[in-house]
Amino acid sequence: MKNKDKIALPTINPILIAFLLFICSCNIENKDSTNVITDKEPEGIHAAFYNSNGSRISMSTTKGRLILADANLNVILKSKGHNGHANSSFFSLDDKYIITGGEDKSLNVWNAATLKSDRKYNFDFNSWTSIHGYYTLGGCGEKGKVIFYNKATHDTIRFVLEPEGAFHLYYLKPDTSFVVSSGYSAYEINLQIRKIVHQYKGHKNWTYCVMPDNAQRRIITASKDSTVKIFDRFTETCLYTSPKLNGPVYVACFNNTDDRIAASTGNGSIYFMDTTLNEVKMKIDAFNTRINTIHYSPDGTRMVAGSEGGGAKVFSVKDGKLLFELKN
Repeated sequence: MKNKDKIALPTINPILIAFLLFICSCNIENKDSTNVITDKEPEGIHAAFYNSNGSRISMSTTKGRLILADANLNVILKSKGHNGHANSSFFSLDDKYIITGGEDKSLNVWNAATLKSDRKYNFDFNSWTSIHGYYTLGGCGEKGKVIFYNKATHDTIRFVLEPEGAFHLYYLKPDTSFVVSSGYSAYEINLQIRKIVHQYKGHKNWTYCVMPDNAQRRIITASKDSTVKIFDRFTETCLYTSPKLNGPVYVACFNNTDDRIAASTGNGSIYFMDTTLNEVKMKIDAFNTRINTIHYSPDGTRMVAGSEGGGAKVFSVKDGKLLFELKN
């Protein structure tokens, strides 16, 4: 990974770590008071994430753009950042940056307030997921490749997992340990010792998503085999498996209090389940096409979802009511 600029690190209080429940030039458009994207072709949403206080949502799109919206999906800024798809968007843990990854084999880091390009990293694969800690950047994607870059030490650490691809990457302990899904499994990686320390196996097809719970005792995975699984993080034992849902499951995550699970499918549905995965508490038919991304708001009352076929929506977690919509 090539770092084009020296990075000045902000002073961070580590107590402010916020775990949030389920990257060149910059052409910034004027602030748009409407929440309608006016392009003729549908613009799919590949990733949509809240910042730590829930006031902003960052979205990456199939047209290579980064969109910054408020909590009601009113567009604030839009920027063209990648040639081809922009696959991921993620707020840094201090909310100062947004990182996006794209088909053009780059990670872009943006100022989260202005969407001005801050720095760009080029490497040798299409990054499907990207993350930004306090001083560590990460990406994963094609051919099972995973890469981390330490901005403080300028170290680059690489792993190669399963040839089908490394689909999703997330923090356990910021800048130290991570979970990544690849092939039919998920893995825990410890950067301090530069080793894989756990493997979570059991799906019968690709494992699209992996996330820890807030207590960091359980690992949840979502698979192309249409199921969700929960593992004991330390013993690697599969604790629960869901019945088959109505299509491949692209995302699964715990809510902010670890007492509810959400999962989204390739057929446009969002399921809310209990923590044993036995009971469906609510099902929302949110889109007509694949849901690439779901993310609980930090207070757990809302969920933002984005579709491959275009658009994003915010739902009430209490009753499934559609609250706000970003339309093509």
